[in-house]
Amino acid sequence: MPVLTFKVTDEEARIIRARAHSAKAKSLSAFLRKSVLQESPARRKVVTKTHPVSGLPYDASPGPQVTDEEIRAALADFP
Repeated sequence: MPVLTFKVTDEEARIIRARAHSAKAKSLSAFLRKSVLQESPARRKVVTKTHPVSGLPYDASPGPQVTDEEIRAALADFP
């Protein structure tokens, strides 16, 4: 399962945790998923293949493709 990481201030973190607690969410992750997605994500079958160049496994499930530009933008702020 992919992991998303994002930055917030100490105050924002306190507010998010307090709202998750008030909503009686099972976890902070569950609260954020429900808040952002507004519904439960549909289950899908994961198709794993091995990349021909790197030899690393990757998710080859049908769906939208990520472009090089999107990857560069996502990694631009990576520590």
